[in-house]
Amino acid sequence: MDSNDHLFGDIEQDNNPSFYGNPSMIHDPYGNQRDDTIDDHPDSANTFVNIPPPPSNGGHSSTTPSEFSDSIISNPPPYQPSKHPQFIPQPNDLVNNTIDLSNKIKSLLNDPHVEIHILSSERLVNSSVIVYTVQLLLPKTKDSIIVKRRYSEFKSLRDNLNKLFPTIIIPPIPEKHSLLSYLINSINNSHEIDIIEMRKRYFKTFLTEVVFNSSEKLRNCLLLHKFFDPNYELGWYNALNEPPVSLIPNNLLLANPLNTIDQNGLYSLLPLVNGFEFDSSIDNLSSLKKINDDWKKLNDQIKLFEYKTKTPPSPTESKSFIEIPQNLIQFEIKVHNIIKILQDLNKINARSVKNYKIIINNLIELGGNLNNFSLQIFESSSHISSITTSNDNNNLSLAIEKFGSTIDSNFLSIENFIMNQLIPEWQEPIHQLTQHYIASLNLIKFYKYKIIQFKILYKLKFNKFQEILNLTNMPSISTDTTTNLNINENGPVMTDANGNLDHLKDLQSPSLSNALQRLEVRKKRGKLSNKKSWYGLFGGNKPYNFSLPPESATTTSSSQSSPPRGNNNSADRSNAETINNQYKLKLNQIEKELDKLNQLVILCDQDMVNLTTELTTTFTLFLKDLEARWLKLMINYIKNGKSLFQDNLANWQEFKQFLVNN
Repeated sequence: MDSNDHLFGDIEQDNNPSFYGNPSMIHDPYGNQRDDTIDDHPDSANTFVNIPPPPSNGGHSSTTPSEFSDSIISNPPPYQPSKHPQFIPQPNDLVNNTIDLSNKIKSLLNDPHVEIHILSSERLVNSSVIVYTVQLLLPKTKDSIIVKRRYSEFKSLRDNLNKLFPTIIIPPIPEKHSLLSYLINSINNSHEIDIIEMRKRYFKTFLTEVVFNSSEKLRNCLLLHKFFDPNYELGWYNALNEPPVSLIPNNLLLANPLNTIDQNGLYSLLPLVNGFEFDSSIDNLSSLKKINDDWKKLNDQIKLFEYKTKTPPSPTESKSFIEIPQNLIQFEIKVHNIIKILQDLNKINARSVKNYKIIINNLIELGGNLNNFSLQIFESSSHISSITTSNDNNNLSLAIEKFGSTIDSNFLSIENFIMNQLIPEWQEPIHQLTQHYIASLNLIKFYKYKIIQFKILYKLKFNKFQEILNLTNMPSISTDTTTNLNINENGPVMTDANGNLDHLKDLQSPSLSNALQRLEVRKKRGKLSNKKSWYGLFGGNKPYNFSLPPESATTTSSSQSSPPRGNNNSADRSNAETINNQYKLKLNQIEKELDKLNQLVILCDQDMVNLTTELTTTFTLFLKDLEARWLKLMINYIKNGKSLFQDNLANWQEFKQFLVNN
């Protein structure tokens, strides 16, 4: 038999569900048989009892299998007890085992001495899928949990941690293969092995940072516990469709930014912002500095709005979101500059590794040539020594051989430096740091979209107030009124004879003056519509539309059936009453919507204050942590480089001493 026949036996064993629970539950789910090796002790975890036989119809003679099959209908044999007592599974065994395992995982993750290892990587049978064996180990007690995970499961874990904790920077994992790299790896097996080893190091760093170096929220996250749970090894899809992941809304803008599984129904009423993709690292929005300038202008307009409408101050005015802190603005600028520098450094590191490998190949070729040359001189010296007694050629051969061995020692030292120090302790950590900075920008992008969402809420509020303003400024409707009323999808709109807004100039507001000037310019160009609103003055492009419910949308028009002559006054009264009813219904509906918008504004305002505080804390700790990592990286790089040069210097000193002695 081929020695590789059992190469993937451990994978098949781990795919067996009996690996996770009571094996007897798999082999004998209905309790019809029992293995001879099972203990009958009453204190055993599994209980076995003898089922009493049913009442017999007489006769105790045994029946052979053939006889039994022939007489199973006409003459059933008497009940014969089973050789082994039947097994009655305890219904709570599997539940208790699952709970115990969950508690064990939680205990291990909260133990500061626990270690996380990626033990091995294996390819599934008849598949290109690679699985990685993950181990949680407590060295003191030797307690451990082993589970196997695929790359896609690592990625889904990180993606969902990002959604569960949008204010925490989740450590990166390696990028997925491109199609070109997949084709290259299928040809060059050694390159594929290097990538797999690199992924093992990345996955270990990822899990270690999530458990030890990140927020305590991550360490106690139920999804992370399920990732280490062998019960979810074959059912990771189920973990992604259970709480807490199943409680996350499809769009994170409709969630509490500090607790995305919060089931507050108000969040579902928040407006969406076009272009928001949480999983994408592309940010097409303006910088925080530009958004902050726009927000300050909006704050001035909000103050003017509150003054004009005599809106009472908010009870949380002292804590309201006024502007973006300067430290967040400077953080974004700094991170963009750092990413550019690190990307250049990553290119330099790649070239350095390539150059080191070229040096190694040259040293290997040089060492081989020197060894061959020493052998040729030794053979020629052996022939000459048979004629003369001179040992000069032998000494030369030994010197060349020693020179070649010194070259070999040097290339081994350089190779060890590249494979065990330069790549895993310098190149890969710097690439990971670059991904950390990019992940921090994703938090900034989410923050920008929340600010834009907040601005949209205010503009919707302005528009809704304009509808109320149009209604409340209407004169009392009577039979002799000559006011022109237009009821459209935005509600009744009353305009004076000139259709202007000159009365707003009395407020002496620079913002309103500029807005009125723009309106006059547009009017001269023929681009101004008859609709004037607060929403338009504050920069909105599309007003908030509202349509009356079907049962309240009945209107009376003069184009419909004309009333008979002599009853003009009664017809006018009927039309006025109809319009007044529509007016009341519309006003009541708008007031309800405006009240709901006010609730959303208060909710979003408090969320923005909390989100700003949380991000400020996150980025402050992030910069301190990265400063310590950079210091450690550079110290290790200097130590490893010094060790390489010392080893090479010792080799050459040894060679020099050999020449002196000989």
